[in-house]
Amino acid sequence: MKKRLPATRVYIRDILEGFFVRSEGDFEPNYLITRDARKIYRAKIVGTVVREPVIAEDETYGKFQVDDGTGVIWVLGFRDDTKFAKLVKKGDLVQIIGKIAEWRDDKQILVEGVAKVHPNMWILHRYEALKEKVEHVKKARIAFELYNQYGITAKARVIAKNKGIPEELLETIDELYAIMMEQRASLEEPVEEFIEEELDEGREENEELERAKKDILELLRNKKTALSRKYILKKLGDKYDEETIEDALAELLVDGEIYEPEAGYYKLLE
Repeated sequence: MKKRLPATRVYIRDILEGFFVRSEGDFEPNYLITRDARKIYRAKIVGTVVREPVIAEDETYGKFQVDDGTGVIWVLGFRDDTKFAKLVKKGDLVQIIGKIAEWRDDKQILVEGVAKVHPNMWILHRYEALKEKVEHVKKARIAFELYNQYGITAKARVIAKNKGIPEELLETIDELYAIMMEQRASLEEPVEEFIEEELDEGREENEELERAKKDILELLRNKKTALSRKYILKKLGDKYDEETIEDALAELLVDGEIYEPEAGYYKLLE
């Protein structure tokens, strides 16, 4: 029995801006390579259904659109998977798991599972997706430096292993460069700068998140009482957007630095 490949929590934007690779072998899975060199076989996203599902009269296919705040993507189901389109309606917050596909240069998700979720799941998803991305970027920076200096060589592989960098990441970078060089005519900047900007974006997002966490903790320490989400957003809204504050709250909860004495209120864990 063939092992199912893991699903990666990801933003829709990363899918839309990534590079779809159609495998040459009949039994090899297709996949996506993101601009920061993550190889994704199956995606896990959380977003809002923004169009009523469309289902063929003979029920051979169904589709609907999902928006996660970073982008909008079509989710499709064929044959037996058409049933998933019947489970949702416009306005539902859902978690989708599926394979990435491409049709006429448009990225899509071939649905394997759908579940309606609580709004808190959206916050948790954003936190986990960002955490995975930041952890990857840390390794990717080292891997890109090794690749640019040594290419895919025995020396690069040995150094990567010693630094805890998977060999597969070097191979993915090699593949990413090849794809982007083929498409370089459509890029407005050199490939190296294009990739560097993506890595910088991941680092900047993490730095901003860390600053937001510190400011939330300082606010809670100064007030010495439980504070509502609305109050925290009001006090810090001039420095961070709402999603960054929610991501910071989610991470502080997961790390056990704060807790919710009641829904929507946060307090330092003494």
